[in-house]
Amino acid sequence: MTITIYDVAKEAKVSMATVSRVVNNNPNVKEDTRLRVQEVIKKLRYTPNAVARGLASKKTTTIGIVLPDIADLSSAEIVSGIESVANMYKYNIILANSCDDQEIEKNIFASFVSKQVDGIIYLGHSLSDSSKNYLQDIQIPVVLAGNLGTDSEFYSVNIDYEKAAYDVTKEFLSKGTKNISLVIDKYESQKTQRLIKGYKDALASEKVEFKPQNIIDGYRTYKESNKLYKAVSNIEAEVVITMFDEVALATMQQALDLGMSIPGDLQILSLENTKLINMTRPKISSIFQPIFDIGAVSMRVLTKIIDIEKAKRKGEEIDEEELAELKAQEKEMNLPYRIVHRQTTK
Repeated sequence: MTITIYDVAKEAKVSMATVSRVVNNNPNVKEDTRLRVQEVIKKLRYTPNAVARGLASKKTTTIGIVLPDIADLSSAEIVSGIESVANMYKYNIILANSCDDQEIEKNIFASFVSKQVDGIIYLGHSLSDSSKNYLQDIQIPVVLAGNLGTDSEFYSVNIDYEKAAYDVTKEFLSKGTKNISLVIDKYESQKTQRLIKGYKDALASEKVEFKPQNIIDGYRTYKESNKLYKAVSNIEAEVVITMFDEVALATMQQALDLGMSIPGDLQILSLENTKLINMTRPKISSIFQPIFDIGAVSMRVLTKIIDIEKAKRKGEEIDEEELAELKAQEKEMNLPYRIVHRQTTK
């Protein structure tokens, strides 16, 4: 396990800045504090790197980005949006792939602390409680892009997932379709819970009975979805709404391989909308969400938070216009979306 400056600060019960001063032999540290920190450094066998030694400067103009999967198309498009704004404000970017693993994720956060990043943009599918607590402890500005936290502890940029699921389900119901399946990744994430609520509310609005078996969980990638159509056919679904484009594609190909007609026998719509959906034949219908803009807005919000925090820390005058803009924004920001029917819906 990599020992970071955060670990030393926590063990010694001092700030990370104090640890940095001790490492740099800064005289502005009480002798008893210096000895305590040095003892912890020795105990934990902490080796400061060059960036950590410069912590007192409080400036690296670097942003850390946590990806759930380096090959994820949605993440790639969000990163493009982030980069467009980062370049404008002269920020460097460090990309880290968590492989959707909580332990790897925690190590990434520790690494970001040691590299003294100014802020973090989190693209993972679900932020665990332990990661959330860690991020709050290290007090580095964080923005969630394309996902949600709990209790609005961090700024987030998304679409309104609940309303999107409601709108699309309601539209299918209004056309006479009753047996609609919602295919999700996992129940635990806030994003999934919002989608399920919107789906259920739409059914209730049309007085259609909710069938628990119509929510199928455990599918996020194309590989995971190789037998999904069997589950869909077992419940005799007329429509399949998926959280991810790869899942929609896998379902469609399995149905076509079995001689089914799309959209005649089965309608398919994805809630993700990456470039993939326009590369298929037939083209997959979707909720259009501005993925690039989610990244760009997330980065702009992060720069505002960083600027304000740096000004407070240095006792400098805060940009009142920037502060007013940030205060006027809800912590959970929703960008516009629309339903786009292509060739997999009627």
